[in-house]
Order: sequence, then C-alpha cells, then structure tokens
Amino acid sequence: RPPPEEPPMSLPAVMFDFGNVLAFFDYQIIYRKLGARLGLDADAFRELVESRGMKGLLDRFESGRLTPEAFSAAVQSEVGLNITFEEFASDWQDIFELNAPVAAIAADLKRQGHTLLLGSNTNAIHAAFYRERFREALAVFEHFILSHEILAMKPGRAFFDACVAAVERRPSDCVFIDDVAENVEGARAAGLRGVVYRDPQGLVAELADLGVRVSTGS
Repeated sequence: RPPPEEPPMSLPAVMFDFGNVLAFFDYQIIYRKLGARLGLDADAFRELVESRGMKGLLDRFESGRLTPEAFSAAVQSEVGLNITFEEFASDWQDIFELNAPVAAIAADLKRQGHTLLLGSNTNAIHAAFYRERFREALAVFEHFILSHEILAMKPGRAFFDACVAAVERRPSDCVFIDDVAENVEGARAAGLRGVVYRDPQGLVAELADLGVRVSTGS
C-alpha cells in the first residue's frame, strides 16, 4: 500500500512593518506645521519639542498609555502651543507616502495565498489616518497588530507574541519584515524569521532565501 500523502505545507505568514516599509513617513512635516504656529522653522521646533521630552511622550502615546487628546495637551503644554485638538491632529496626521513597490509585493503574496499581517509601532491618530488613506493597499492584510491597541511595542517579545497569536501559526512559520534591525532581532528572539528591509529588490531576494517567492513583475 502506498504511504498516505503528506498534507500540503501551509504558506508562511508574512508580516510587514508599516513605517518606512509599506509607506514612508517624515516627521519634519509635523515639525514644520506645528512650528509655523509658533513662528519657528521645522528644525527649531524639532529641537524645542525634543528638548521637552517628545520621545517619552511619543513612547507613551504609541504604547497606548496616552489618549490622543492627552498627547495633544501634553505636547502643547511643553512647547507653549494653544490650539484645538482637531487642529493638532490635522497637523500631526498627514506624513505618509505609500511605498508602491512594497505594496505590490504584499498584494502578490496575498494572491498566492499567504496570510498577511501589518505590525506597527504607531499611534491612534496616525493609524486612523493611514488606514483610511491607504485602505485599498491595506485591504490585503487580514490582521493588524498596532502597538497602541495591544499596549506593547517592538522590539518587545509581547508584540511579536501577539502577531503570532493573531495568525494562529508557529513562530517559525512567520516572517517579519521591518526596516529597523533591532525590531527584526526582536522578532527572531521570539522565534520568527526576520528580514531587514532596505529596498524592494533586496526584499524580494531575501524573501526568496526564506522560501517566500514573489512573482516576476511585482
């Protein structure tokens, strides 16, 4: 009797970072808009806000420990701004440009049957904006793990455990793509396979090395 057929191996789940992978972002746009309200250029406002603890405030915002309104109030208090939350959010949100070649790679992998997840350190203002602005490109993702929603950030283990749980796979069946080497190391420490993103061509080559094939022309 012939041996029973092996069940087909499931395709790896592929997980993409958002900022500087699926889309580029530029905080200088924020600094220019908010700085103009104080009569400062972008560099002067950046120096001001960084000297007043912007990194700590942003970490609290992106880990879900500050609401958008509380973050707006805290930043404004530190730098001497007095505008509405709606004005602040308008200046804060629009800093993204789609990385079309990577969006095409994701769409190709989706057509092949890969489970796709977007995993990002982000905040509620940015996430709401880009999920609407790029809704067509992001429609290929079945799962979204966003730091402010799960109260955990890359490169921490809890973030990657949440990604694995969302796709219901073994960590070794997951590939995480990120432009920050520290985040990729965090993914690998959690048992996932990882790729440091540099450019679309390199991404295609590194995915192929992991057995994830992108169709020609993507």
